[in-house]
Amino acid sequence: MKTVFTLFLLLYAAFCMAQFPTDSIINNIGKYESGFVYDESQVVLIPNTKIKMQPPEHFLVSEAIPGLLHPGTSTTVQVQEIIGTSYVMIQQAMTPEHFQSQGVNLVSTTEVNMTNGKTGILYLVEFTVNGVDYERLMLFAGDYNNTIWINANYPKSAKRLLQDILTQSLLTAQYIDQL
Repeated sequence: MKTVFTLFLLLYAAFCMAQFPTDSIINNIGKYESGFVYDESQVVLIPNTKIKMQPPEHFLVSEAIPGLLHPGTSTTVQVQEIIGTSYVMIQQAMTPEHFQSQGVNLVSTTEVNMTNGKTGILYLVEFTVNGVDYERLMLFAGDYNNTIWINANYPKSAKRLLQDILTQSLLTAQYIDQL
């Protein structure tokens, strides 16, 4: 009986400890608020593309997307190339009505400068899936012939922690032949 009671106490203690976040989890969450610093040595090639970028800390490279993901926050960064089309042409079609027809609400439009000196356009849209509110950063950048298209989706509840860092990461995207 003592053995069963001792075993029960050990299991109960282990269960209780599993309910509280560890210091390392709390400290890693705080790193998102510490900012994003561009570091060329951290730039990665996005699988199945000719695009490289610096992922935010704790994001994983994914071949399935292709892009980046952060499983702990359900954040995805999907990277695509549009060959033969300038982002300026795409920008002309991106009207509030177009976004509405896609089931998202346009929140803002911002002209941006990429870390490689090129320009782009960044859209912020919001949408709901299964009762969960999300935001999406949509970056279109490139040159007169090709466009980098990146969608970064994150839960709206994590906006304070993720939006600025994701934006800074997106601005590092460039074609691999552009050094």
